[in-house]
Amino acid sequence: MANQAVNYEARLREAQEIFEKFKNSMIEKDMDKFIELFDENVIFEFPFAPKGYTLKLEGKSALYKYVKEIPNKIELSKFKEPTFHLTLNPNVIIIEFGIEEGQAIITGKPYLQSYISVIETKENKIVHYKDYWNPVVALAALGEESSFLEVYKAQQQ
Repeated sequence: MANQAVNYEARLREAQEIFEKFKNSMIEKDMDKFIELFDENVIFEFPFAPKGYTLKLEGKSALYKYVKEIPNKIELSKFKEPTFHLTLNPNVIIIEFGIEEGQAIITGKPYLQSYISVIETKENKIVHYKDYWNPVVALAALGEESSFLEVYKAQQQ
C-alpha cells in the first residue's frame, strides 16, 4: 500500500509540474517554452470545436504553428486553481481548470474559459492532449454576433 501512495504522489507531482509550466508559459506569452512540454509526435485534439474549426493537430510543428498566435489574440493573467484527477493508466491525467482573468486583445471582451484536459505523457513529454473547452465562450470573446450565426449555420449542414 505504501508503494501505491508513493506512486500516486509522484504522479500528482508530475501533473502539477506540467500544469505549472503550461500555465506560466501562457501567462508569460512564451510559446517556445510552452511547446517544449510536448513530444515531437504529439496529437492535440479539440473534441468540442465547431465545424470549420481545428479538430486535431498532429506533430509538434503543427501545434507550434497553431499556438504561436495565441499571445496576439488572448491575454491570460490568472488561472483558476486546478483540480487533478489521476486515472488507472499511470500515463494519463485529467486536469480541470479555468481562466479567472483573461481578455481578448482584438475585442477587449473578457475571456473566462473553463477547460477539462485529458493529457497522456511519456518520458516527461505530452504525447496526447484532448482539450475540452466551450466554443461559445471563445466566440463571445473573440468574435462578433455574426460569428455565432456562422457557426450555428455550419453545425446545421
